[in-house]
Amino acid sequence: MCKISGDINDIVTHNFHGKDVPMARYADLSADQILEKILFDGIVDADEVEALREKLEQDWVVDHSEVELLFRVNHSLGGKAEDCPEWTAFFVDNVSRLLILDLDTPGEIDEAEGDWLAGLLDRYGAANVTEEALLSALQKSATRIAGKVASRFST
Repeated sequence: MCKISGDINDIVTHNFHGKDVPMARYADLSADQILEKILFDGIVDADEVEALREKLEQDWVVDHSEVELLFRVNHSLGGKAEDCPEWTAFFVDNVSRLLILDLDTPGEIDEAEGDWLAGLLDRYGAANVTEEALLSALQKSATRIAGKVASRFST
């Protein structure tokens, strides 16, 4: 919820999980909370993407639940994702990292990963520039793509 003081251009804070947080300050928020803010606003900007990047670089681990939240956010952005190329790069990098750089099948999207990704695309597919960039990047970097998602790639 936004608190507005003065005129419409003087938005002071957003309330997330009981905290009033200045819009431009994300140090006190987790990556999930920043993503929730983007879901709430329905827009994303370069500052939010940079804050997300900093949060995820703290542990260098992107897990399935975080990627699912990225898909939810991308779905909510729809065509507005085109307004923030930083979002597209961030999304592609993090989803690709989980799928391509895993220790079980490095360089490949195995059947389980392909089925999981297809489920996310079915559930949260946005058919926007970000999703297209992800599929293109995966096709270029994966040595093998298996599972239900394989049918989404041209051979």
